[in-house]
Amino acid sequence: MVWIDQAGQVEFAKAYGLANRTYRIPNTLDTRFGIASGSKGFTALAVLSLIGDGALELDTTARSLLGKDLPLIADDVTVEHLLTHTSGIGDYLDEEADTKITDYVVGAAHELTTTEAFLPLLDGHPAKFGAGERFGYCNGGFVVLALLAERASGIG
Repeated sequence: MVWIDQAGQVEFAKAYGLANRTYRIPNTLDTRFGIASGSKGFTALAVLSLIGDGALELDTTARSLLGKDLPLIADDVTVEHLLTHTSGIGDYLDEEADTKITDYVVGAAHELTTTEAFLPLLDGHPAKFGAGERFGYCNGGFVVLALLAERASGIG
């Protein structure tokens, strides 16, 4: 898909190829692609841009922007902890759980369209370890980062 706009005016937009090769479903301008962890780089870029702009800092605590949301996220969890997978927060998709490689968790995360809509999915997962104690890959941590970025920037 190619989409070029300038100052909000679409100059060119066209979809190419197939969204699903098995069923020969063509891409359209409305096709949504599931890029999974590929979005983590975009989230990190947005967060680092906000740090560059002074809207966030690496030591900004998640709690300072979460308020009463996600109460199981510890007070000392920072943007840096979330970026480096060292926050220790619990996760809706636990990479360390004892599951088979063929098990695939399909759930609400695949249907949510806004970051705020993830709040119920992110809530209720106890911390796995203290902030900064160790590395623990955390999908939910990057959703929390996206939420912090939206709240710090006022865009969301």
